[in-house]
Amino acid sequence: MVQNFRNRSILSVISSTTNSDSQSQQSSSRKPSNRLQPQLPLKKKRNVAKFPLPTSEQTFLRPVPPQKKTVVPRVFKQEIPKFQSHRAKRSRIEELARLRKIAEQQPTSSARPQKRPEKAQSFISQSLPTKKSPVKTRHNSRSSSLLLYATRMLILGVGIAVIGGTVLSILQPGSSSNPISQAADSEVETNQEWKSPSIVPLAVQQTREIAALKTELDTVIAKYPKLTPGVFLIDTDNGAYVDINGDTAVASASTIKLPILVAFFQAVEQGRIKLDDMLTIEESHLAEGSGDMQFRKPGTKYTALQTVRKMIVISDNTATNILIEALGGADVLNQLFQSWGLKNTVINNPLPDLSGTNTTTPKDLIDLISQVNQGGLVSLKSRDRLFRIMERTQNDSLLPRGVGRGSVVAHKTGNLKSVLADAGMIDLLNGKRYLLAVLVKRPDDDQDAVELIRGVSKKTYQYLKSSE
Repeated sequence: MVQNFRNRSILSVISSTTNSDSQSQQSSSRKPSNRLQPQLPLKKKRNVAKFPLPTSEQTFLRPVPPQKKTVVPRVFKQEIPKFQSHRAKRSRIEELARLRKIAEQQPTSSARPQKRPEKAQSFISQSLPTKKSPVKTRHNSRSSSLLLYATRMLILGVGIAVIGGTVLSILQPGSSSNPISQAADSEVETNQEWKSPSIVPLAVQQTREIAALKTELDTVIAKYPKLTPGVFLIDTDNGAYVDINGDTAVASASTIKLPILVAFFQAVEQGRIKLDDMLTIEESHLAEGSGDMQFRKPGTKYTALQTVRKMIVISDNTATNILIEALGGADVLNQLFQSWGLKNTVINNPLPDLSGTNTTTPKDLIDLISQVNQGGLVSLKSRDRLFRIMERTQNDSLLPRGVGRGSVVAHKTGNLKSVLADAGMIDLLNGKRYLLAVLVKRPDDDQDAVELIRGVSKKTYQYLKSSE
């Protein structure tokens, strides 16, 4: 049976295939060869390499059956709870809740129970807070009762302090006896732009009198029968003191500049005056005596700090008069001195006050220095600046001559024909600190007063240096 092929190309392919097969059989029969045939080149098409089949024989490609995949039963391991890293943004409570959930999902029937989940479960049960805990409730009630007790004690302490402060303010010398007026004044002060610091007058702490030292000082004073000295000494470490005519009022001379110095730094802290404020010399301020500002023309200006330094360092009388006016005048300053407890310190006339109408006492001066040293009247910063200015006093012919090298003396001198004085704070190398004021009444510029003050200073230094 002959089939008709519509497509002649297929017939041609078949015929060519049969012819080529016959030819290959003839050639193989003619010349048998054992040599290896050269490797045919690869033909590439579309990046796929095709290996041409040899023409001598037909090859049949058998499909490779797909291999069956062996299914291995998956063994589920029991999940072990682990804490997440601290970098995970979960809180401790969320982490513990996650571990509890994992522990609850563990199968109960297990041949080999794990120990680690039990530990985690016990840790979770212990760590998670319960809703109601009698121990915690008892602790909270105890803490709340303690807090309530502390609050009541605080309120009670504040009330006692207020009552005590009111009583002290009424009994304080120089203060107003009307509490209503005091309350009104304090309200006016708080409404001002500046805030007044806590300025509290402090009393000199006196414990016992140093009898041995007083005997030695009496021996020194007895050498000068024409002089009438007043001496007051206090040891800041233990409150021991020596009092020889300490409450006798005498002409203050330039020692009146010490309370003016303290009043100046109070005004600075209250904002009534600034260190860089410019103060002008007027004709009424010019004063004879010590200082160089008297030689300046009226209208010359100095800063407030320069003026107060000149008042202490070179004892400038003109600078003192400028500051008295800048601080409100003599009457305002006298009231301020009285509020500090300085009963006999009064400004009656501007400097130089050659007649000696301005008065003070050795105890008043030491009381003032002691309050400043304890941190009263002015702030600690102003206290340090105040004592540094006093350390630069140029006249070192009195108290500093009686102490040894290395001692630091912050003092202020006073010199009139009728009075010679020096008062200050002395720091020794052994750490001892004491306050000493010596005011000597003398007849018409008697120079024996210089030797008396030096002798008192030397005996005091030697005694306190050797004492422990």
